[in-house]
Amino acid sequence: MLTVIIGVPFLIYFIFLGDYWFGLIVLIISLLGLKEYYNLMIKGGWKPVEVSGYFFIILALYAVYLGNIYLIISLWIFFFAAFNVFPIFFPKVKYWESVISFWGIIYTGGMGSFFLAIRLLPEGFLITMIFVILIWVTDVMAYLIGSVIGKTPLAPEISPKKTLEGTIGGLAGSTLAGLLLSWLFPLFFSNLITGMLLGLTIGILGALGDLSQSLLKRSVGAKDSGDLLPGHGGILDRFDSLFFAAPFYYIYISNFI
Repeated sequence: MLTVIIGVPFLIYFIFLGDYWFGLIVLIISLLGLKEYYNLMIKGGWKPVEVSGYFFIILALYAVYLGNIYLIISLWIFFFAAFNVFPIFFPKVKYWESVISFWGIIYTGGMGSFFLAIRLLPEGFLITMIFVILIWVTDVMAYLIGSVIGKTPLAPEISPKKTLEGTIGGLAGSTLAGLLLSWLFPLFFSNLITGMLLGLTIGILGALGDLSQSLLKRSVGAKDSGDLLPGHGGILDRFDSLFFAAPFYYIYISNFI
């Protein structure tokens, strides 16, 4: 509970500040998330190429902050090429370890960069808050409904505690939140139905992101991605849904509003 009481206002404050302050927070979250990802890979018996990963994330997020699409594309092509040739110049690095390292950058810095890009859009504060609210409502409603009436396992081999009832409750919550937000902020939605569909879509993507992270942890025999956040696990445990849904939300907002 203390993590929520401190963490939620902290994140909202930096979303409000925007600009390089929010970029710094996203960078820290991405770097910590990448560290957790690499730790999971090490636990699974791999040896990821760590140092270059942290450096590349800094470059990737800075390119997004600058808003230069050609620099962004060029950097990701360079990242891909670099991790492909690491095993050539450093024989101790196995090819799949290099691939796993690159995948971690996409998962944290790549997906996280869309979170930063959302805030950099016009009316970025409100747009970002709408997105965050949809994710949070999904998580909270899934937890509450699942705790009260959840009986049917959703994916017991991936996440034993998740239930079908909780998932439906989370999606219902995000759909209703989308409806309410589209009524409160009509400039960001063409109609109420659009708001509901967006809420439902973000809820589905958030749930998939959560399951994907759970599968990643189970694949290496870990319960949590880390222990940075007391009672909530690690950074990836808290931001998996948000990072997973951020690219879709950015594409929707930047092209249809």
